[in-house]
Amino acid sequence: RITPEPFSLGEFLRTFWVNPVANPDFFWAFTGRLLLYTGYFAVTGYQLYLLQYYFHVDHPETVIPMLGLLSLVGIVISTAVSGPLSDRVGRRKPFVFGSAAFVSLAFLLPWMWQDITAWMIMTFIAGFGFGMFQAVDTALISEVLPSAKSFAKDLGVVNIAATLPQTLAPAVAGAIVLAVGYAGLFPVAIVLGILGALAIWPIKSVR
Repeated sequence: RITPEPFSLGEFLRTFWVNPVANPDFFWAFTGRLLLYTGYFAVTGYQLYLLQYYFHVDHPETVIPMLGLLSLVGIVISTAVSGPLSDRVGRRKPFVFGSAAFVSLAFLLPWMWQDITAWMIMTFIAGFGFGMFQAVDTALISEVLPSAKSFAKDLGVVNIAATLPQTLAPAVAGAIVLAVGYAGLFPVAIVLGILGALAIWPIKSVR
């Protein structure tokens, strides 16, 4: 009979730690994803309120299904194209950088042009960039995992960079809205996206 080891909270928490000094490529990949996701969800998570109070759409709930379709089309197209193309040319970083730039620059539209049409165009472009990021950044991260003995655990750590922003971004966005209004979400998201893109370039083990 095998007796299970007693549970240790400290030991459990240490399993999520990856030394950034010993594994800088993994650290930069994690950071890039964390920053881009935070910026993306800070804006998209407030879509209903932006439509209602920034674009002054009378019945925003009737527009959201169409916006979801526009985003989905962008995601599907970019995922289908960018993943195979990245494999063919043997490059990851330019695609990840480009996808982050797509998402960031898309947020310029509704910031500079306060109209529902700008939001629709932004939704498609940001979805296109987000789909490209999902496809290629996942491949990039799989190539910078610290150890072959802990792939599953390390992928779980990477998933924190995707799920944590979805939890924190609404709170961050709420503070921004209270401080400077809804328009303040866009420059913050742009800066976070650009920083997320720049975080990819220090990675040395992946082209």
